[in-house]
Amino acid sequence: MKQLFAFLLFFVFARAQSQYTVVVIPTEGVDKPLFPEHGFLPGKQFRYYPTIGKYDFTGQHFRLEFFDRRDSLHIIALPCSDVELNNQSEFAGAGGAGKVSEYFQRLFPQAGITLDSAAADTLRVFLQAMDSRLIGFGSITAHGLCSMKIEWKDFSKTYCIDITDKDPHSPVGKNAFVTRKTATRIIQSASIREVIELFFIDLKAIRAGTL
Repeated sequence: MKQLFAFLLFFVFARAQSQYTVVVIPTEGVDKPLFPEHGFLPGKQFRYYPTIGKYDFTGQHFRLEFFDRRDSLHIIALPCSDVELNNQSEFAGAGGAGKVSEYFQRLFPQAGITLDSAAADTLRVFLQAMDSRLIGFGSITAHGLCSMKIEWKDFSKTYCIDITDKDPHSPVGKNAFVTRKTATRIIQSASIREVIELFFIDLKAIRAGTL
């Protein structure tokens, strides 16, 4: 059986802000979905997509700390999109946050980054907003919305994504024959991938001394 990265979740509850912290620690285990393969409507299982570009950060070690701040921020509008978030998708709860942290576990090692709870460098990821919307009548456009703030040493940046099925980076085309549930899962997954890839681009520039 193929061994994949799993993660241990350490929850630190802050009642005043209704949030939790997830410290991601790589361990060996079996990849298990955090919510059922089929949601409210038939749809394919959530997939993790590789980055568009290739990155090599060999030698980089991070202690990755993940914070879900969505409940405390209650964001309904993002600066990168005209689409309003209704925060009613299947990704609104802890299962959605878990998918984001799993994404980091998959893409970081693929780029040569080692996740290590004892690493001297701590990377903090704050999930601020995430939603998937199907907009329009007749001709429907799928939107994957995601906003994360990433901090590392003196670096701090908020990444905002609104990717649609018309985007060249979208894994699904505008005229693809898929269910509504599958479309929202694909485009939401792509939005998470896009945020991580934008960080990789910045990390590459930081390591090269150009940022």
